[in-house]
Amino acid sequence: MIQNWEVIEVEPPHDGYIWVKIIAHIRDNDTGEIRKYETSAIYDEESEMPSIFIWEEGNFSCDCNRHLFFKRAKNEQDEFDFECGHIRYSVNLQNPKTGEYFYKEF
Repeated sequence: MIQNWEVIEVEPPHDGYIWVKIIAHIRDNDTGEIRKYETSAIYDEESEMPSIFIWEEGNFSCDCNRHLFFKRAKNEQDEFDFECGHIRYSVNLQNPKTGEYFYKEF
């Protein structure tokens, strides 16, 4: 139910969708460190939860993008020469309004 999510306004061209706040808990699998990255996602009315495609199979599923989010979570400088792959970082996605996780990789 949409009432369980914090709906936010977004700028065009993404304003044709319902967007909600989420927290990505990103784990560096080499060190075990976990950082919280506050972000947003498109709400899927059919499943009544945010779409996980971008984290599961899309651009946010690769290590190079997750590395950027991991750095940004602590306001550290981005490193754009990070080698891409799919094993360095894992992510769990949380609804900040309820505290429930709706996607888990660790």
